[in-house]
Amino acid sequence: MLRSSKNQTIVVSGESGAGKTVSAKYIMRYFATREAPDNPGARFKKGAEAMSETEEQILATNPIMEAFGNAKTTRNDNSSRFGKYIEIMFDDKTNIIGAKIRTYLLERSRLVFQPLKERNYHIFYQLVAGASDREREELNI
Repeated sequence: MLRSSKNQTIVVSGESGAGKTVSAKYIMRYFATREAPDNPGARFKKGAEAMSETEEQILATNPIMEAFGNAKTTRNDNSSRFGKYIEIMFDDKTNIIGAKIRTYLLERSRLVFQPLKERNYHIFYQLVAGASDREREELNI
């Protein structure tokens, strides 16, 4: 990216349960805490405490997206049930300055039917866990 000044693409693909989501998280963390381009070997940033607010916000989208789009399956307790396209924008010094996140192919059928020993999306269980006794009674849950 620095040498050619051209956009780069990283495609993370694989079978169900292969670790695509975890790999994508590592890639995003790498860009947020990478080495200085003009001083290889020296840490450009020293972990989360040196991340910009923009970088922190981008990384903070992961648990929110997972709550709405991940569910427990027989193969994976945190299985992504949607696709995610992330476009990270950099300035001329390779600092992250923004991102566009698009989702696609959400498994909509899971909303009304879950296979045996599988669950609905995490967000529903989180909402129930946070509901008061009165709210649970009103909703018959």
